[in-house]
Amino acid sequence: MSFLQESVLVVKEAKANKIIWQEKVEEGANFAIEYLHSVERTPVWEYFKVKNGEIFLTGTLYESYGAGLPFLKKNNYIVANDKFEIKDINRKLDNIPLRISDYAQHKFIYGDEEYKLYDITQPQSLVVISVERRSRIRLLVEEGKRWLRLKR
Repeated sequence: MSFLQESVLVVKEAKANKIIWQEKVEEGANFAIEYLHSVERTPVWEYFKVKNGEIFLTGTLYESYGAGLPFLKKNNYIVANDKFEIKDINRKLDNIPLRISDYAQHKFIYGDEEYKLYDITQPQSLVVISVERRSRIRLLVEEGKRWLRLKR
C-alpha cells in the first residue's frame, strides 16, 4: 500500500495542530530557514534536504561570531564574502521545532517561495517542520478544502 502514500513536507502550528503549509516533497528537495540572530541581529540561514523521507541539516550560513553561533571548524567550514559557512553537516533530524518571533523574523523558504512565519502565526507560537507520510486521497481532500477556503 506504500504506493498510495506520499511524502509531504509540513509546517504545522503545534498547539492548534494546524497545518500552515504543506507540499508533496520529492527525494532530494531542499528548503531553508532564515532568521535574525537574537543577540547579533544578523541573518542566519539553515539549509535542509529531504532524503528517504527524512530531514537532514546540510549547512548553515551566518555573518558574525556570537552567542549560540558555531565557532569550531567542523565539517566543511568556509569563510567567504564576509560570511561564515558550514557545509556537508548531514545531520538527521526527526523534525524542526521553531519558536516563532517577530523579533527574529523567522522565514521558511521552499523553492522560489518565502513564507514569513512571523506574519502567519501568533508571536511565540511553536511551529514544527516535518516530513509526514500521507495517503494520496487525504492529500486530495486537504487540497480541495484549501481551494474552497480560498474561493470564499
